[in-house]
Amino acid sequence: MTVRHVFIETNFLFSIFCMPSKRHRDALALKARFDAREIKLYVPYLCFQEARNLISKSLPGNRCSDLLEFHRFASMSGNADWNFEEVKKFLDAATGEVNRTKAVYKRELADFTNVLGDGLLHADKKVFDFLEALDLDGDALAYNDKLILSSVLVKAKELRESGEHSLYFVCLDKRHLEPTPDRPKMTRYYNEAGLNFVSRFVLPDTSTISP
Repeated sequence: MTVRHVFIETNFLFSIFCMPSKRHRDALALKARFDAREIKLYVPYLCFQEARNLISKSLPGNRCSDLLEFHRFASMSGNADWNFEEVKKFLDAATGEVNRTKAVYKRELADFTNVLGDGLLHADKKVFDFLEALDLDGDALAYNDKLILSSVLVKAKELRESGEHSLYFVCLDKRHLEPTPDRPKMTRYYNEAGLNFVSRFVLPDTSTISP
């Protein structure tokens, strides 16, 4: 069975390490395939820094305070005709989800870097040299996106030159990194690296992809 080499970025990390109620089912399924050693994952280190920041910003500081304040108001007005003990169980559970995520997400991200092994892509001299020479269609990409793209393309080209062909870049909500007919320069880079762009967390059927 041919191993599929899958490059992922910040949105994938956010989708599997944010609050459980907000996690993406397809992202979790893709990670399960990695855990089962069905695929090999590659992640630029910069994506972990971005994911830590995004998760931190996504955690509400006072998730249920407005609802508790409304309950007090309704009680004083004589309009609270619900069972507050049952409601409080729900609110406590919602608050607990935030607190648990806040307590563990940094450690979970760090543990994942260890599990990735050589799939963790550091920006070395080869990557920065590639970034310096990167010539795209216009200059719309932010620096971080250029660095992530450079890390992915450099590693993908190395894999292709070593004989690997099942190479995918799973990139949700970053369509500006997608090779399209109106981005011929970017498309050329993807072709040279043998890299297939995937705009969701579900890998395509191998029968639809040309080597």
